[in-house]
Amino acid sequence: MPTTLVLAFPWGRYHANPWGRHVNEGAVELPPSPWRLLRALYAVWRTRAADLPDTVVLPLLARLAEPPVFHVPRHAVAHTRHYYPDTTHTRAAPSTDRTLEAFAAFERDAELAAHWPFDLPDAELAAFRRIAASIPYFGRADSLCLGRLQPGWRPGAHDTWCPVDAAETLIPDAASTAVLAPTLPLDPDALLARPVDIRRGGLLFPGGTRFVGYQRTEPAPPLSRHRPAIKTPVAHAVRFAVLQSAYPPETDSLIYTDLLRQSALNRLGRLPEERPFTQLGGKTADADGGGHLTNQHQHSHYLPLHNGRRLAGLLVWTPGDLPDDELKALADVRQLHSAIGPWRLTIRLAGIGRVPDVAPELSGPSTTWESATPFTPARYPKRGADWLQFLAHDVSRELSYRELPAPHSVQIIDGQWAAWRRYRPSARSRRDPRQGSASRPSAFLRLTFDTPITGPLSLGHLSHFGLGLFLPQ
Repeated sequence: MPTTLVLAFPWGRYHANPWGRHVNEGAVELPPSPWRLLRALYAVWRTRAADLPDTVVLPLLARLAEPPVFHVPRHAVAHTRHYYPDTTHTRAAPSTDRTLEAFAAFERDAELAAHWPFDLPDAELAAFRRIAASIPYFGRADSLCLGRLQPGWRPGAHDTWCPVDAAETLIPDAASTAVLAPTLPLDPDALLARPVDIRRGGLLFPGGTRFVGYQRTEPAPPLSRHRPAIKTPVAHAVRFAVLQSAYPPETDSLIYTDLLRQSALNRLGRLPEERPFTQLGGKTADADGGGHLTNQHQHSHYLPLHNGRRLAGLLVWTPGDLPDDELKALADVRQLHSAIGPWRLTIRLAGIGRVPDVAPELSGPSTTWESATPFTPARYPKRGADWLQFLAHDVSRELSYRELPAPHSVQIIDGQWAAWRRYRPSARSRRDPRQGSASRPSAFLRLTFDTPITGPLSLGHLSHFGLGLFLPQ
């Protein structure tokens, strides 16, 4: 039965520079040279299966020195570039050299096979099976591989490369190459030669080697460079982490959510008159006559994320679709600062996706929700009205706008709401009294529902900037 060695590459990469080619040529040795394969088998025997007797392995290697037929999986040749300081490099005058790391990228589960058209005696076959299973890599050390002997293996999407003699008739227009192979009969000592010793001896090629021609007799179907379009899910939530040693106090949450909105709109790069027509800004071009969204709670909410009594992160939650250009503008924000105050914050993108994945602490579901930031009613109570009853009515009204059920219980819980800043720097800079007010009374609440509801839940005045934010309990 013919003998077939199969090599699988878990990382999908095969690194091997052809003999006599400079590394910066970006060439990859495919098909592999019989010389490389034989040296790999010899090295594995000496380092990983040294107990196998010479009387079995040396005759095996002598038989395998005959150039095999290679079945090469379809692939694409690529490279990475590496830059390192050369001998003239200094801090004042940097100087670097470039080195290419070329490799063949295989498809997932692709296998490279070497096929010899002869049988092996039982002892040699057992030794070959053990050596094959012990191969750690083939080519450069980056080319991790798994080897095995598999009788009856059949090629699929593979190039078939056959050794040819100079006297043979070549197939017209077929691809051909020449690779290094051992001379026959095999001299095992020649397999020990190191490239550095060969160069030091003034030789171009190792002793005991020759070049063997290979011709591709059966080409594989081409590897498609066009990947099927993948529909990415809509990004409803973008999370930012605070990237500085001192976190701001939680009472400044509204300040930084407003600055995040302004920074994102500035990054959008549109004309000032066009910036309001965005999901980030709260208006769309196809909105009603005033430019406001028809459903005013489908645009972006800028919510604080607390750690203890400090602001540790920010979340931009958009129930509606966030266009790609607005998502990119938002992801580019790195610094928050205000022209009218001392507020500065360094942030970095920490996650994009659905709210349960990006900010599970806000999502629920739960029947009990408690205030993380004070709830500020959107209206003013009438003179003499009961404060708790007014809050319960206003909460139910806010929930109905979001198509959520009214709670069966609303309770006031302890919390120092007066210390919270309840104005937006951007509103104060343009002297907008409607959005810049800091005088409205507020309260920390506990809401209890008959059935679990899913968050985020942000209600009341300035709810799109993090006021009235509730956490599931």
